[in-house]
Amino acid sequence: MNRFACFCLLFCSLNATAQTVVSTVQEALVLARRQNPELVNARQNQVVQVQQRTATRATRLPQARFFTNFDYNFALPVQLVPAEFLGGKPGEFRSLQFGLPYVLAAGAEVTVPIINRPVRADLDIVEQNLRITDHQTLVLQDELSTQTARVYHAVLLTRSAIAITQRNLSAADTLTQIAHDRLDKGLIEPLEYNRIRSVQLTTADVLYQNELAYVRNLNQLKLMLGLTTTDSLILSEDLAKRSTGLPVPATSVNLVERPQITLQQARIELFRLQLNRERLQRWPTLSAYARFTEQAQRSEINFLSTGQPWYQIGVTGLQFNWSIYSGGLRNSNITRARLQLKLAESELAYERNKQQTDTEDVRNTYNQAVRSLDLNRQNYELNSQNVQIALIKYRSGLFAYDQYLNVFNEVLTAQNRYLNNLSNVFINQTILQIRSGQ
Repeated sequence: MNRFACFCLLFCSLNATAQTVVSTVQEALVLARRQNPELVNARQNQVVQVQQRTATRATRLPQARFFTNFDYNFALPVQLVPAEFLGGKPGEFRSLQFGLPYVLAAGAEVTVPIINRPVRADLDIVEQNLRITDHQTLVLQDELSTQTARVYHAVLLTRSAIAITQRNLSAADTLTQIAHDRLDKGLIEPLEYNRIRSVQLTTADVLYQNELAYVRNLNQLKLMLGLTTTDSLILSEDLAKRSTGLPVPATSVNLVERPQITLQQARIELFRLQLNRERLQRWPTLSAYARFTEQAQRSEINFLSTGQPWYQIGVTGLQFNWSIYSGGLRNSNITRARLQLKLAESELAYERNKQQTDTEDVRNTYNQAVRSLDLNRQNYELNSQNVQIALIKYRSGLFAYDQYLNVFNEVLTAQNRYLNNLSNVFINQTILQIRSGQ
């Protein structure tokens, strides 16, 4: 018995760790920013991109390498020389062979860049690319926050719709039972009963559709929050209860610079740096080098023999490079960089106008929803009372079915309008808060 109790306790504790409770949309946003898989991967990519800084800096540092070569000269060069230099007769020639078939060389080389302005410009470009990576992550975070706010309220909306549809279905069940009793007594025709039964079936189908939409929205929210579909996610907030104490319509919003705009500004700066680098390609480069080699030539492979000599070769110097003509490639690169800069400036102007238009639309939608919400609530409450009154009158025989159906359709319209408007208020309110840095 004790073992069973321990097992149950362990099972419950494991289930408890897999359960996530979110009470506000702000909590959902914090959770999404912390553990959304796309954002986590974007931050990891930032760490990877930082290594490019080290790789670029390495090109400005001295480079040292050790090398060894083994050559087999299967055809050695031969030169004819006058024989009299070797004790022969004048007018005769003898052939001299230069080198030996087997050559083994080992050495070390050091190269130190002295003047290389394009490489220095590469460092600035790498740093700007890292800033762009940071801005791209902020853009992803902004888009994810907006999407999370929409899906979070969509979950609350569909859950409220389920509750309302369940009440409607309960009323339809009551109405169907009343109609069935009247049909058995011959008080109504089968046509009227079939119409009432059709409304009941339609309401049940709407309930199933709302339940499906709720599951889909909840799974989508789990995905954004970095949870699996098997994890438990509970939203403790009630959408209808949030409608009290709403803020007044926003006349103006103090917005921070949108990450989409700062990203375009960073790209403009990157293209400026690239244009400057292409211009620096016209400058010469200067580097120092030193090389030391030990070499052995043998007629047989016996390089380990200590009785035969090794020859040393050492050299140091400066290397000066100045590209005079590149076939038009340099001018083409400069022109391309200049056009990319102009294009980025145009994209920045368009992005700024786009973000201003979008934010203004969000603000206007929010203001309209706030102004309409109280009217929608009152209309919904009145229609809810009307449908109760209509049901009582229909049960007592004072109302025909068509009269009740008209009232029922009116409450459905009021319900949908109220829920959609309520959701629009909080979605756009959250988006404005995100864009104002709250």
